[in-house]
Amino acid sequence: MSAANRRAPVSGLYDWSKAGYRGNGVLPGDNEVNPSASCQITAAELASQFNVKPNDSGDDTAGLQAAIDSIRTQCSPGASYTKLSLITLPAGELEVSKELHADADYLIVRGAGATATKIVYTPDATTRYDTLTPDGSDWDEDAMTSGQGKGGWLWPGRGLFRVQSRGVHPSYASDHAAAPANRKDIFEGTVNVHWKAGTKVKAAAKAGDRTIQVASATNIKAGTLVNVRAANSVKFYEQQFATGTEHPLLNMHMRQQIFTVAAVSGTTVTLDKPLEFDVPVNSTSDGSPAIDGTTYDSKVSPLVDPVLGVGFENFGFTQAMPDLNPADAVHNYGNMAPADEMHGIVFKWAANSWVRGVRAEMAGSHPIVTEEAKNLQIVDNQLDGSWNKGKGGNGYFRGSRVWDSLYAGNTSRNLRHFTFQWSASGNVVVGNDFDSDLNLHGGWERNNLVELNTVRVPYAHRSGNCRANCGEEGGGGPDDSNWFPIWWGAGKKAVKWSGATGPRNVFFNNDMAKQLSDGGAFQPFYNDRQRVYQFGWNGTAYRHLDVNGTPITDWAKNEQRDYSGGHGVDVSRSDSAKSLFLKNVPGTTEPPPADGTVTTAEQLKAALVNVRPGDTITLAPGTYRGSFVTAKAGTASAPITLTGPSTAVLVNDGPSGEAPSCPAPTAGWDSGYGLWLFNAPHWNLKGFSVTESKKGIVLDNSHHVTIDGVKVSKTDEEGVHFRRSSADGVLRNSTITDTGLVQKGYGEGVYLGSASSNWACHGNTGGVDRSDRVQVLGNRIGPGVAAEPIDVKEGTHDGLISGNTFDGRGISGENSADSWIDVKGIGYRIENNTGTFTPPGVLANGYETHNPSTTPSFPNGCGNVWSGNTSDLGGVGEYAVKITSTSKCSASPNVVRSSNTVTRAAKGLTNVPVTP
Repeated sequence: MSAANRRAPVSGLYDWSKAGYRGNGVLPGDNEVNPSASCQITAAELASQFNVKPNDSGDDTAGLQAAIDSIRTQCSPGASYTKLSLITLPAGELEVSKELHADADYLIVRGAGATATKIVYTPDATTRYDTLTPDGSDWDEDAMTSGQGKGGWLWPGRGLFRVQSRGVHPSYASDHAAAPANRKDIFEGTVNVHWKAGTKVKAAAKAGDRTIQVASATNIKAGTLVNVRAANSVKFYEQQFATGTEHPLLNMHMRQQIFTVAAVSGTTVTLDKPLEFDVPVNSTSDGSPAIDGTTYDSKVSPLVDPVLGVGFENFGFTQAMPDLNPADAVHNYGNMAPADEMHGIVFKWAANSWVRGVRAEMAGSHPIVTEEAKNLQIVDNQLDGSWNKGKGGNGYFRGSRVWDSLYAGNTSRNLRHFTFQWSASGNVVVGNDFDSDLNLHGGWERNNLVELNTVRVPYAHRSGNCRANCGEEGGGGPDDSNWFPIWWGAGKKAVKWSGATGPRNVFFNNDMAKQLSDGGAFQPFYNDRQRVYQFGWNGTAYRHLDVNGTPITDWAKNEQRDYSGGHGVDVSRSDSAKSLFLKNVPGTTEPPPADGTVTTAEQLKAALVNVRPGDTITLAPGTYRGSFVTAKAGTASAPITLTGPSTAVLVNDGPSGEAPSCPAPTAGWDSGYGLWLFNAPHWNLKGFSVTESKKGIVLDNSHHVTIDGVKVSKTDEEGVHFRRSSADGVLRNSTITDTGLVQKGYGEGVYLGSASSNWACHGNTGGVDRSDRVQVLGNRIGPGVAAEPIDVKEGTHDGLISGNTFDGRGISGENSADSWIDVKGIGYRIENNTGTFTPPGVLANGYETHNPSTTPSFPNGCGNVWSGNTSDLGGVGEYAVKITSTSKCSASPNVVRSSNTVTRAAKGLTNVPVTP
């Protein structure tokens, strides 16, 4: 993503080359951290100085806020982008009950890993919204008042982290002092807003101008940030075909953008780049009548105290809602808990900040949201689920009033939309994976580039799928339409909340598909990969989308129409490159020729030998018999992909030949493994099937491998094995059945690490199999799994097992296989899984821990946390969670939370005290 790999601006298109952190896309590393120990708060110092301790069930809010405040006062004044402060969060769970204000400039908040550090946010009574709309469906920001203020000043709402100034303008000081605890934040940060700091525009400016005349430049300095805000006018609304509806026209600044001030001379302000819209003096200066009889001024507003250089890295967070089930939120586009519509990370009046390597699970509303922010970089995050996705616009991955920012490499699941809205411009969305629509929500968002994304929108993704507190775009009731991979804000529809989508939002080389019926096939959408699709454009000027010259009033029911040929989508340009943004695209290859897809076993063997970083091997449907092994490594920036449909089936009829003393690819020996990655990190395995093999998929010393949507069945032994320090892998959305057909006691569905007795062969890091931080997410394991559905071996650390379904039918009881998961690892989170058991089979307990001694020594079977799991023991098993030793784990106890539930248990939920 760095500037060195960016294309020069393509003639005739917007210049996106300065998108992202500091305009160059290079996020800081350890060399940019202040070497002073006083500006680095370690995990140990968080515990000793701020009482922030993981897994102790104590509230860590005050300590975390005190640590941030300490950096803000002691380090931020002398800090810079090359002298950043650092707060290191510990591994384990931290408990937070109030919004954390990350207003310390030049600060990194870094965890031990997306699955190793988890912040559990449980908003308290002073944080939850105490004012709802009369029907109880949504937070009512206008009715949440105090003194001169109202809740709308908090927009977009409270979160876990808020990157925003807490400064209070003098005119609100008394209101702030008098406000109760749950209203004080209404008045914080208002030093920045236009009605206090802004100056009126003195002379009209045009799109393309770099100077603007203001009434007074006293508060505007060169090098600072300003927001140029153009007043709405009737003529501007007419341009959007937004008049003539029952919805009132609003006096507001729909067109906005943050610039850096290049120079100030008298009352002339020079901007760092040209204006993208006309700026009238006010709402009537272009000859329009006044809206509601009131003239509204355009303004240039300095950001008095923007927060700069704040980064969040390598941790996970979730919003705890013990009385709600995450499964009920899937494809539910309503608000399950309106008073708890808390966001994850909020950027407001912020610039040059970032989020990378963060995992958000079940946020209250938006996991990441912006409101007046510039040059952000949101990369390599995993966002999954929200408790509220309904009325009032909740549950988005949302970019509102955001400019020149970069969204890359993120995976989004079970959210309502990815959105740009409210004048968002100059942003790049590249290489993400979405199961929701790319939503141009309205408000004159423009000049955004959306390319190289995978977007697969299931039929169930539609506003009509809602069980309570529902709402379509704009707050009305759900309609009977279906969300497609793109959503576009039509004027007559969008005017009721923000106005139409603006010009020249570009879609290029995306892999988009829509499922048109329940269970049906996914159909391609805007699938010419070389065509440049410019929405809201006729080739020379803005064009509202129309049908035979009549502007559409709503995108719903009009998604599949052809708007080319002068009807609002300009398709006159094509580009032979893979990207309009990057020179070289990591992880992709040229599309194979029609006769070049792998179709035979011999072709697949050759491809696995000859593959290079960034290549994709595509399997055609069919059965592939043979020994399929690779020792080719991908890279973090250029992973290798093996992909195919489920009807592409790998079969290994081995083993055969003389095996070496420790498994390694050896001439004359066939391991019998269905697919074997040996010393082959950074692979993506997608969609195909493995069956009738000794073992299914085996990874040896192959870290950062993602297995997604595969099917493994009918194996003699285990199904999927992360072995020999194959750390940081992911197994998700996959199905594993019928394992251990020959060796029942070794027929695990998923095997993480190795028994210490096998470390002589499989010990890799320090003589230990450190297959750490593996994530097992959303899989269906069983029936017919003869050993444990998941076996977590000693010496492995900090994995995540979440959202899986375990069918215990067929667990054999051999080799102590008598539970869904046997946990001998350390620091695992086991959450939101569903386990069932019916005969035939053996089930002693749903989940068990064991504590084998090893050399080197580890606290094996300790520090693990169970939460939100649903267990049905079939009247056979004793406990849902059986902790076999507490004394061995006194320093790092296992935790069973009260959010777990059990039915048909011989003895109950667990044999240890339950933690709230």
